[in-house]
This record gives sequence, C-alpha cells and structure tokens, in this order.
Amino acid sequence: MKKTIRIKDIAKMAEVSMGTVDRVIHNRGKVSATSMEKVLKVLEKIDYQPNLIAKTLSSAKTYKIAALLPDASIDPFWLLPKIGISQAEKEFNPFGIEIYAFPFNPYQSDSFLARAQEVIDFEPDGILLAPIWRQESLDFTAMCKRHQIPLVCFNTYIEALHPLSFIGQNLHQSGRLAAELMCMGRPAGTFLIIHIEEKTLNSVHLYEKEQGFREYMQQNGNKIEVITIELESPHHPSFEATLEDSFRQYPQISGIFVTNSKAYDVAQYLEKTRRMQLRLIGYDLVQENLPFLQRHTIDILIHQNAEQQSFLGISYLTDHLVFKRDIPAIKHLSLGIVTSENLTSYI
Repeated sequence: MKKTIRIKDIAKMAEVSMGTVDRVIHNRGKVSATSMEKVLKVLEKIDYQPNLIAKTLSSAKTYKIAALLPDASIDPFWLLPKIGISQAEKEFNPFGIEIYAFPFNPYQSDSFLARAQEVIDFEPDGILLAPIWRQESLDFTAMCKRHQIPLVCFNTYIEALHPLSFIGQNLHQSGRLAAELMCMGRPAGTFLIIHIEEKTLNSVHLYEKEQGFREYMQQNGNKIEVITIELESPHHPSFEATLEDSFRQYPQISGIFVTNSKAYDVAQYLEKTRRMQLRLIGYDLVQENLPFLQRHTIDILIHQNAEQQSFLGISYLTDHLVFKRDIPAIKHLSLGIVTSENLTSYI
C-alpha cells in the first residue's frame, strides 16, 4: 500500500514551511521563485499528481508583457516602478512571464505615441501602462481594445480608460491629506501649490491632487489663500524668477505643496534663499529628496509606494493570463507619511 504523503512531509523534504507548500499546491498567495523550485522538485520526485502550477511550469507557453512607462533616465521617479517590475520579473518568470520595457520621454507626447505604436506592433499578451497623459492614453487604450490586449494601469487613474485593473493611490484623497498636513500648526496665510515641469491641462494626476488640496482648504481653512504656479525645469531661467515673483506678490506664504516627486528642486531654492522656515510637502522617496528631508528643508513626503504599484500590476497580469483568475478592478494602496524621524523604516 502506497504511503500517503502529507503537506508536512513535502515541507520537510523541500526544507520550506507547510504554508509555502500549501500555497504552491493550491495556488494561493505569493511564493518566491527559490521556494517554488524546491517544492516542485519534491512534487516531481514523489510523483505528485499534476496541479495548476506544475502544468504551467512544465508547459512551453511564455507570456510577453510590455511595460509602457516614462524613461527613468529623464525623470528619476520612474526608477521606483522599475524596481517593482524587476522584482516581479524574478518572481513570475517561472510561470513563463517575460517583461519588455518601452520607455518614453515623459515631457514629449510624441515620444509616448511612437512607443505606444511599437507596443501594439510587438503584439504582447498584456500591457502595463502608466497613463500620465489623458487624451493620448485614451487613444492608446482604444488601440488595445481593438487588438484585444489586456491592459493594467498604475500610478494615475483615468476612469474613462476602463482598464482590466488599476493600482495606485486615491489622488484626490492624496491632495486632501497634503492639505491637512499643511494646516497642522500653521497660521492662516498663503499656501503655494507648485507643479514642476508638468501641465495640469492634460495631467490628470496633478489636477486631482490640486483639487483635493483646494477642497480641504475650502472646507477647513479659514482665511487661507491657495495659489497655484507652474514651473519649468530648474535649469530654466524662469524657475527662480517665478518663485521670487510669487514671494514678492504673496509675502504671507507659509507652506508649499509640490504635486510630484520634485520637491528637491524647490528645497534647493529655499536653502539658497534661506527660507527653510516654510513647510514643504512633496511626494516619493526618490534619492534626490532624501537629504533635504533629513535636513528638515522638506518636512513631509507622501509615500506613493511606486514599487508596489508596478509589482502588483505585473502580478495581476500574471493572474489573468496564466491562472485565469479574477483580479480587482481598482486597488488603492495606502498613503504613507514620511518625515525625517521615520525615514529609516522606509529605506
């Protein structure tokens, strides 16, 4: 009589936990590639009956996923999603997942359109998209639907896109959070909203953050004035000139909200002009922001978990393509509040 092999026995043979074996056998939860390989070798050795994961790994099927997102060499914020995509590639490669990057210039819509066409011509099995431009993203989504390519979006939510799934933050709520943090212990006065190297007209993520910030101030901020300015690159002569004009025109400025990851550009200006007493709030743990946060020139960074966004995007496409599982239409990640005091717990 053949001995019954229990999960406990498989775990001992593979030198992993029983929970890991259970996740492999029943295809639930995430398992590292190393642990997956150990368990599958044991299953093969004991002639375990085929399961979904074993079938997947033994098949020759590969799935091409195209990642269409801004070039990290142009905007350092996009290094963070690249980390998440690299982690996902290692995690899901055993399932036949192959990821191909299609970076575009985040300041040139023509670059996006050209790369978007390359993605369609590539005929991927799935697409991960960071839709930073509204109209161009709508046009691209229409192309994906015509070619029946599943699309998952992250970072910026555009309702009209109707992707298979969206992973990211609630941007409107993010703006409200920034406003609440700005008001804590601040006297009535003037707050600046600053958009750097981006135009709000076609940038949904900036518009939503600004509207959330203004909404909170209207509901809770007595005698508070909110002014919005758009700045070019800090290398452009108008960058400092526009800031100087703002401080001359609004001498009661007590706080600045930068709507993207470039708070460091404003922080550098504040240190140069000795205005570090202002409260400066921005986004993201990009390397350029960290020294200013440690010196308290940047007071707060709102952590958008960009690595987790892109990782989950690939994970959801894997679930959809490989395991034919349902995935959430919207996955909102929590908003992290990072100061100099808790920075080390994040990095």
